[in-house]
Amino acid sequence: MKNLIISLALGLLSTNSFGFEIFALGTSNTNCKGAGQAYTSTLNDLLAQEKINAQVINAGVDGDRPQFMMPRLEQGLKAYPNAKIVIFEPGPNERNKSFNLEASDEILKYLQAAKMPTIYVSHGAIESNDEAEQRAKKYGAYYYGHWTKNVPVDRDHRQFDMNGNSGGHMTVAGCQLWAKNMLPFIKQVIKEANIK
Repeated sequence: MKNLIISLALGLLSTNSFGFEIFALGTSNTNCKGAGQAYTSTLNDLLAQEKINAQVINAGVDGDRPQFMMPRLEQGLKAYPNAKIVIFEPGPNERNKSFNLEASDEILKYLQAAKMPTIYVSHGAIESNDEAEQRAKKYGAYYYGHWTKNVPVDRDHRQFDMNGNSGGHMTVAGCQLWAKNMLPFIKQVIKEANIK
């Protein structure tokens, strides 16, 4: 949370040369907990390689729940008024599915009303791919899939830091692969929403 506050404050104080920002709202999955490099860092590198004049803002907070994300989203969009895309990853920290999905709906509804192109990233512990795809469609969002989509469950890509066999958080290599997988969605949104 401290890093996000510093980042938001710097966003208010500085002007940068980026054409627009992409605001990545989420949990430790977005923050790449314990790996030392969020997928948003790699995504910034990939956008630069593609000559896309954008900066991805990491607004991932370890342990966060979607019912607490709205204030951070509102503050973030004020701090980055040139944000043109939101990547929303509500995560599995709120295990009560109805609370999780109700709060996620509020955020998706808010972004739809703001006409903010949104990429929705789901979690298999909360909803199936089909359910998540329908949720994204309902609010006019692009559906990426579950956050681990096309990331192998092995020691190279996953930390195995949680109970069970899910693989836990991603490693740096896992987060880098997630960024590569996300890039085509970013490019699709930029093209379809005519973002410059």
